[in-house]
Amino acid sequence: MLASALDLIRQRFGVNDTAASPVTLRMSRHCELLELWRDAGYTVGAEIGVETGRYSEEICRAIPGVKLHCIDPLEAYDRYADHVSQSRLDNFYNVTVSRLRNRNQFDVEIIRETSLEAARRFAPGALDFVFIDGNHHFDFVVRDIIAWSPLVRPGGMVSGHDYKPEGSEHTHIPFGVIEAVNAYTTAHKISPWFVTKGDKCPTWFWVKD
Repeated sequence: MLASALDLIRQRFGVNDTAASPVTLRMSRHCELLELWRDAGYTVGAEIGVETGRYSEEICRAIPGVKLHCIDPLEAYDRYADHVSQSRLDNFYNVTVSRLRNRNQFDVEIIRETSLEAARRFAPGALDFVFIDGNHHFDFVVRDIIAWSPLVRPGGMVSGHDYKPEGSEHTHIPFGVIEAVNAYTTAHKISPWFVTKGDKCPTWFWVKD
């Protein structure tokens, strides 16, 4: 019988159940997080915000046979088009298709829709994991968590990228990830939940009850 994701976290990182959240784990989304998904038996997931499909490819390579839904409108819209052109986004799509769809060993579905549009495709509890890495404005992050968290089954993982303060790198892209994740976990009394320490840009996540 496969160990649960939360049991694996306790075993591998020595997590104390009484520790205040967020619990910091020395791990990387490129290695240990993918190993957690694989070893917990996760087989169906969604990545929100794909860009060129680089992390999508990492997921597929780390979890053989995973069904991955890759969701990104790749469209220059208000509060996003200020820092990237539509031609560049179209190129991102072409790169993603080349990287993922042309590899027969990957079971991927590339969905060029907004996060909220794509969420309507899935039934509650249909996913083992979701990784949210779309628009980092506070409003968008909150909406993504609200839309996608119910689609993850109990024992599955809700996760996302860039748990870092605005102004932490040389960019004019607004960051509201910390505020959005903190607000959601507080409102829903989620505990424990975790933040990684091992990558330049931390990842946040929790295992659903």
